[in-house]
Amino acid sequence: MSQGSPPSSKTAGPRGPHLKGRFPDGTTGEFSLGQLTTLGRHPSNTLRLVDREVSKEHATIERVGREYVLRDLGSSNGTFVNGKRVSELKLRDGDEISVGATKLTFYSGESPGVAAPLSSGPGGTTSRSPRVTVVAQSHSVPAFLAQMDQQGPPQNFRPAEQIQELATLKREYEKLRTAYEFHRQVSQQGKQADLFEQILSVSFQLLAADHGVVLKAGPDGQFTVPVAVKHRHGRPDNVMVSDTVLQKVAETHKAVLTADAIIDERFSSSESIVAQGIRSAMAVPLLSKGKLEAVLFLDSRQQTNAFSEKDLTILSGISAQAGIALENAALAAQIQNEAITRAELSRFLSRAVAEAVIRGETEDLRQSRLAEVTCLFADIRGFTTLSENESPQEVVSMLNEFFTLMAGVVFRHEGNLDKFIGDCVMAVWGPPSSHPDDAARALRAALEMQDAVDVLNGSRVAAGKRPIEVGIGVNTGQAVVGYMGSNERHEFTAIGDTVNTASRLCGLARGGDVVANDSTVKKAGSGFDVEPLPVTQVKGKEKGVQPYRVLGLEITNTHHD
Repeated sequence: MSQGSPPSSKTAGPRGPHLKGRFPDGTTGEFSLGQLTTLGRHPSNTLRLVDREVSKEHATIERVGREYVLRDLGSSNGTFVNGKRVSELKLRDGDEISVGATKLTFYSGESPGVAAPLSSGPGGTTSRSPRVTVVAQSHSVPAFLAQMDQQGPPQNFRPAEQIQELATLKREYEKLRTAYEFHRQVSQQGKQADLFEQILSVSFQLLAADHGVVLKAGPDGQFTVPVAVKHRHGRPDNVMVSDTVLQKVAETHKAVLTADAIIDERFSSSESIVAQGIRSAMAVPLLSKGKLEAVLFLDSRQQTNAFSEKDLTILSGISAQAGIALENAALAAQIQNEAITRAELSRFLSRAVAEAVIRGETEDLRQSRLAEVTCLFADIRGFTTLSENESPQEVVSMLNEFFTLMAGVVFRHEGNLDKFIGDCVMAVWGPPSSHPDDAARALRAALEMQDAVDVLNGSRVAAGKRPIEVGIGVNTGQAVVGYMGSNERHEFTAIGDTVNTASRLCGLARGGDVVANDSTVKKAGSGFDVEPLPVTQVKGKEKGVQPYRVLGLEITNTHHD
């Protein structure tokens, strides 16, 4: 493409990434960029420039991800960007490329605010977003004008009698009003991201900042990840933050007031710095319970030393208030998480045990050990036949109602719901919350379970459905208790002969029966009406077991003279 024949003469220019050119003969044009664009004097180039100062193969513009990289191909007269000779450079929207007497302006074609991928620029700069760049120390050595503790002196407002000028009074009032608004607005923010946005908003109301950013720590522990960005005029300007300032705030937990040069972060420190002016900047730590959560950074490019120590005091006050808000937000999140955890744990553990887990009192849970337990199994009789005669939806509805009733009984007697096994419920009394009368609690729970089944059957019969029958087995003895399972999924449970025997006793129980081993009856003591059953040989036991049918609670007769 020659200089006399512009790359594009259409009225509507390219919408995507493109170049706008001004050529030596005075013509202009536009040129869309593809994956690779070559510039040079030779006719084979994508963009041919007829200019004796341009080499045959002068430069290339290559698309790398979502970015475009300009590379000089060792040309005699060089390639320049914004007046600076470069060998390789990632182009930024509005960059002016000079190749011989041709001027080309690069346009990304993106709308303002479109996020770009993370990238590392030459010379140690790290671009974390299209609007925030953390500049390496070698690029920017700011002058630290003032530094104060985050919990430094409060805002000193003069007594009313000392204020003579109306303008001063208005300024002092405005600061008080903004502080009040800060508390009112921040107290309504529940999420940390919303809170950071509000902190910036209030800071801009109070201080004459041009740009602001809140930075959190990345995986490397450095505070270089922007979580909130604000510009006074709404332009997506690049906010440049010195890592020297960030390190100083992070290390000392003190607020910093600085003045430094605004430079183009893409050029190495060994080359001439392209300065965009001198700006004042302030950075303050956002602390929560003494821990650095984020760094708040503001800058002003209007004039040198635009910020004063009083402004730093004000911003430190804002950060102190923000720290309280962060603590409140963290507390609210903790309460919400605990409520969710409590609800989940309460589905399987008694309330007392669930509360102990939430409080972190879980040492007993971590250590598997041998302990005495009373294990209960409750199983629906004839479930296969029942499921064949009812729809899947009806079966699931019945099981959910049955399990809900059984779990409620277990928890009322301070047992732990171990698991649901098909149509069977397993519950355990013992660790992590043992009671001296666990055997008696389990028997009372078993009897109450049968009463609950009778109530459930009343509603089923009224609805024209068959009643269900449940057999219950209870056994007391030693078992291994603790967390068991894989790394991905494990549960707190009990295993051993005691558990197996309870399951066998459940198999002996007829519908409506509660069958317990002699060990449970002896441990439970008086207060239960029982009758012995024949000694039974159960699977896995060399000796026969002596089961008892538990008929109910023993009725005490009171005689009056």
